[in-house]
Amino acid sequence: MAGIARIIGAKALEKALLSAFQQWTEDDVNGEYWREKFEEQYPYPGPPTLRKNGQVVGNPRDILDTEALYDSGVDSYRYAAAPDGAEANWHWNAKNSSGEEYAWFVHEGQGPYSREPRRWTDELASEFLFEGSEIKSRLMARIDQNLNG
Repeated sequence: MAGIARIIGAKALEKALLSAFQQWTEDDVNGEYWREKFEEQYPYPGPPTLRKNGQVVGNPRDILDTEALYDSGVDSYRYAAAPDGAEANWHWNAKNSSGEEYAWFVHEGQGPYSREPRRWTDELASEFLFEGSEIKSRLMARIDQNLNG
């Protein structure tokens, strides 16, 4: 006795997965997730400081400030599909008053004005962190929606 297992409609399955991924990166990650990460309250020890936007902030604080860093990432969003898969990427390239990109300083907590890391990309960059994250749940919901209507 023999048995056979098949996937029928593989092209439709691939199309649904790619569509789910694109919707997730556009709406859930670029549309909501980055805003949530930039509004999150991160530890920032030390005295309160005056931001360039005029706001006095202490500890904890968000990383929005003038929103230049946030906007640089969201505005840089690119999605590309190819025969072997799809990719979305972002590049935070806001520059400080010295003309340097400063995303790394904020993310890693390095540089003259950073005291603590604020790692807003880690849940997407780390398989371990992604596995238990809310943003992964949103991706799975998109996939379910695209496959099951």
